[in-house]
Amino acid sequence: MKFILQHQPTNPTLEHAESIKIGKKYTEIVSIGGGSTIDVGKWLARKYGLKHTAIPTTCGSGSEMTKFCVLMVDGKKVTFSDKRFIPKKHILQPNLLQTLPVDQIISSGLDALSHSLESYWSINSTKMSRKYSLSAMNFLVSNFKKALKYDEEALMYMLVGANLAGRAINITKTNVCHAISYPLTEIYGIPHGIACAMTLPYFTKKMMGKDISFIKRYLPTYKIDKKKIADIAFKSGKLKDCPKLVTKLDIKKAL
Repeated sequence: MKFILQHQPTNPTLEHAESIKIGKKYTEIVSIGGGSTIDVGKWLARKYGLKHTAIPTTCGSGSEMTKFCVLMVDGKKVTFSDKRFIPKKHILQPNLLQTLPVDQIISSGLDALSHSLESYWSINSTKMSRKYSLSAMNFLVSNFKKALKYDEEALMYMLVGANLAGRAINITKTNVCHAISYPLTEIYGIPHGIACAMTLPYFTKKMMGKDISFIKRYLPTYKIDKKKIADIAFKSGKLKDCPKLVTKLDIKKAL
């Protein structure tokens, strides 16, 4: 068996993905890691026409199930969309999360929760996407605390929840919380899931009338320029998929 082992950075760039050369003797890409690693695998699998097996080691991105590939381009997070990005096979193994730091379980779990909620209230939602979203929410919320104690069954349910949330955003895409998260990560280096969750309580209340303020206990405090973030996020095309008008004031209040 011929194989290459290569580690991938957090928030990989398009330039990095393009720099990896795969020889003709290789027949498959296997991505073992979080969303960043799987996204690089997606890019290479599509580029070289190879089979792709994704094995997530975080419980958040759902990347093993989605048609999206997120890479940094000129310092900005760019989402590429193509059905060919969806891995041919994925494997969910909760034991691989046993060495994941607690803060990463929190961040990835909140990312999955953001996927499920944003998908549910999206104007693009369908009966099927809402079914995926609701199931994802139930798995994620009911197993979150146990997962932080490395309960293997809870970790498996978190993986399933993230996977279902990924199926939901395949149909609807994400919207406002993800739009705000991008500049938070680009400018301040805030982990993606935390960046999404920072505004999730406000917009869940606005869009659905539901209180999820319990997640605030898991969010660190950051010093940020709210006006700057609002100005950038307000230009995102993702906001058009919200069922209610989002203003710059909403974004600043959410932050």
